[in-house]
Amino acid sequence: MKYSELISFKPVESTIQLVEGTKTENGVKELVQTYVMSDSMAESLQAPVIDQLQMDEVVDNKGVFVVGNYGTGKSHLMSVISAVANDAGNLQYLQNQNFAKRMERVAGKFEILRLEIGGVTMTLYDILFDYIEEDFQRRGIDFKKPDCSTVRDNKKVIRQMMEAFNAKYPDKGYLIVVDEFLAYLTSRDERQLVLDLEVLRAFGEMCSKSNLRIILGIQEKIFDNPKFSFVSETLKHVSDRFTQMEITKEDTEYVVSERILKKNPEQKALIRNHLEKFSSLYSGMSTRMDEFVDLFPIHRPISMCSTRSILWRTVIF
Repeated sequence: MKYSELISFKPVESTIQLVEGTKTENGVKELVQTYVMSDSMAESLQAPVIDQLQMDEVVDNKGVFVVGNYGTGKSHLMSVISAVANDAGNLQYLQNQNFAKRMERVAGKFEILRLEIGGVTMTLYDILFDYIEEDFQRRGIDFKKPDCSTVRDNKKVIRQMMEAFNAKYPDKGYLIVVDEFLAYLTSRDERQLVLDLEVLRAFGEMCSKSNLRIILGIQEKIFDNPKFSFVSETLKHVSDRFTQMEITKEDTEYVVSERILKKNPEQKALIRNHLEKFSSLYSGMSTRMDEFVDLFPIHRPISMCSTRSILWRTVIF
């Protein structure tokens, strides 16, 4: 029997680009429609993400880090969140109804600025405010950032920025979504990084004092990351103003099973019948049979009872 008879394969785009993928209405719709999410992931987004974005209740809102390695769907997730936050009409395209219900609190309540930051040499202050200036200019909002050498209080500049925004959009929030942020941080030396993190902390603090919100995508956690131990004290202050939401391996496995390795009930029955022949040979296989069926023909390492050695197996017909 061929794999094509056992798997309802759907090709996926290898790399989702936060900015390019959201430039057209059809592009946004496709991103929202194709994002696959488990109920457990929808629940895990509530406190670190949705509760921080909402503007209905007066709480100590914080900025958000979405943590996920390459290929885990981090950029796709941020695209979906920002698409729904910008247009409530996108709620209807969400596959997970649990997530759709939770997102109703923020749906359509934001104007969005999406940007990607890689390994560039500009200060974070100049990068963010240059993008904001350009975005405001397109919207007809009058705002000019002060030269960073004259700034004594970053929060004052952000406050002035939001006052200009609120004059045009009194009933909306301003959501800034930044991707590839870790690449930028790792390219900075100690003095540069300290100044950049202070700017970042100011943006996080202003989330609780205005209708500004910010989400940043990173490949690794940074608050307890040994790569940044030389600025650990500064990071502690930043961590007070940001939450972290991590895309787990279970979240990724669910996406793989539902998008790349999707199977109908008949296909699952055929695979289960085949795999049960081998369940006595591997410890834990019978108790995890649903997982093996869903992820067939790939899965996590399993132990072979006779040798206890860890093997990466693909059981084929």
